Formats: sequence, structure tokens, C-alpha cells
Amino acid sequence: MAAAIVAAPLLGVSAAPLPQRPAAVLGVEYIRGTQQPDGGFGGFGPGQSMDAIYAIRAAGLDPNDFARDGKTPADYLRSVAPEATDAGPAAKAALAARALGMDARDVGGVDLVAVAAAAFDEETGGYASDVFTHSIVVVALTRLGIPAPTEAILFLRDAQEDNGGWGFDGMSDADTTAIALQALTGAGVPAADSTIAAGIGYLRAQQGLDGGWGFDPEESNASSTAYVVQALIAVGEDPSSYDVNGVDPIDYLLGLQQADGSFPGFDPAYATNQAVPALAGRSFGSAVETPISPPPPGQFAPAPPNTGTGLAAGDAAGHAGLATLLVTAGLLAATRRRFA
Repeated sequence: MAAAIVAAPLLGVSAAPLPQRPAAVLGVEYIRGTQQPDGGFGGFGPGQSMDAIYAIRAAGLDPNDFARDGKTPADYLRSVAPEATDAGPAAKAALAARALGMDARDVGGVDLVAVAAAAFDEETGGYASDVFTHSIVVVALTRLGIPAPTEAILFLRDAQEDNGGWGFDGMSDADTTAIALQALTGAGVPAADSTIAAGIGYLRAQQGLDGGWGFDPEESNASSTAYVVQALIAVGEDPSSYDVNGVDPIDYLLGLQQADGSFPGFDPAYATNQAVPALAGRSFGSAVETPISPPPPGQFAPAPPNTGTGLAAGDAAGHAGLATLLVTAGLLAATRRRFA
């Protein structure tokens, strides 16, 4: 089984300010250990590698400096770009290109921006049928200088639930709400807008007594909390002001971090990829443009041995076991779209 959760923050104190760069860089040290021979990261396809690239850049480090068996993340991105034929994967790959300093319009001969933009449906206003993927595309394209059509914003306004949230399957959840808010902000909708205010109200109402967030809501977890923190940053909110019983969401995340830099979850690599940008004080969109700077003194030693996907030794055998666990938890659908 995975290591036990640390009961108290490894780094930081109550009302933790952002950025928490030492914790973010420690998380990247763990991510580095999940790099694969093809230059990607983790073991769940291109989406997880893109998230790892964002996390590295969010911590102020250059993803181009990471290599395994002579392959870098840029090599990996060029190899998988032709497979990004749908809007969501193309958008995530385009953001990864930005993080790597590559031209998103020419990654191995693929114009990822054009692929994502071509998915826009003038009739529905969506880049995809679901809010989560649509929002990812809006964040990516606006970050890359492509204005969001008015219809794309109306798509999100119309999809908002009565409780202020958004959901992947018609029921509000923290994760989808967080990325929808970032899409609206990236599209130029002001933070004072009633749609954004309602979304923030939903998130505040769903916050757990431990300072974190769960998916819909469930027990708080690192990934959902990180998504929400990134949304709060994007709309100009101070995450430390979301204090519950003396614990804010940054305290909550710091309290979960393990000695090896990882965060617990059904896959620690996935959870760590989400937590690092939040602790670095970056949103989903701004992560890929974080200024690169030397790591804190004493951090980032020579690369540790590769740990594969991020699953701890002794965990459920293979992806079949993981899938069974996710079905039991009711999270498989959400995981599929978040790894997209």
C-alpha cells in the first residue's frame, strides 16, 4: 500500500501564503522519477504527461532539462502530436508546447492550435459536448492568443447549474466548476461577473471542514483541492482567505505531501501533477508561462531512480486493479476526461 498520509504540513504553517515554492519543487522531484523512456511521464497516456510538463514549468523549472534515455518531454510531445486529433488532447498538447517554448502551431508538423480551434460548433457554441473539455480548450486557446467566441462564453453560462457549479455529467462538481471558472476568466469575463460570483459561491459552500475539496463533494482529496486553488488564483481570490477551522486549502495540501514530494491519491503521480501548480501559485493557464529560475538552495539533487507510473509498490496490480478501484469510488468517468 502507499505510504501513510503525513498528519501535519511538511512545509508551511497556518494561513500559508503563495507561492510555496520549496513544496512545489519537492513535488517536481517526485514527478521527475516518473519519467518514461520516451520522455513522457507517468503511465496513463499523453494527458498525464502534459500535466507533468505544466507542473514542472509551474514550479519555475525548465521541462526541457528533464531527460530519460536521451529523450526529453519535447521529443515525447513531437511523437504524440499526430495522435491529438480531438479538441481536448490538442489543447492540452498546445499548452505543453508553450511550456516547453515550442511553437504550438508546428509540433512535429502538427498545428495543434488549428486542431483545437476547428472543433468549435457554431450551433452549440461548444468545442466539445461536455463542460470540462470545452473549458480546457477555451483556457488553452485564449492563453495562446485566440479570443473566445461569444458563443463559447454563452455555452458556459447556459451550462451553469442552479447551485452555481458546473458538472461533467449534469451534476455540479468542484473539478469542473474550477476549470469552467478559469475558462471564463481566460476569456475576459471579469471576476465581478454574476456567473463567476455564483461559481465561487458554489465552491465556498462545498469546502470541507478540513480546508480541502472533494469531487462532488466526496471526502477531500489533493487533486480536487488543487483544481479549486488554481481557479481561485485565476479569478483573483486569495486561497488563504478560505479558512475553515484554522486550516486553509494550502495548509491542507501541504499536510498531504509525502517525504518523497508526492501527494496521495488513486495515482500519486496524477495528484502531484495537480498539486504542484497550486502550491506554486499558478493557475492552469498561467502555469505554462511561469518564469524559469534556479531551485531553492539544497533542492533538486541528481535524478532519483525511475518509479514508473507513480503507483507505489504493492498497490493494486496493473491498470485493471486501478480501474476496479475507480469504479468502486464512482470516479472512473471523471478520471477518463481528466486524463484526456
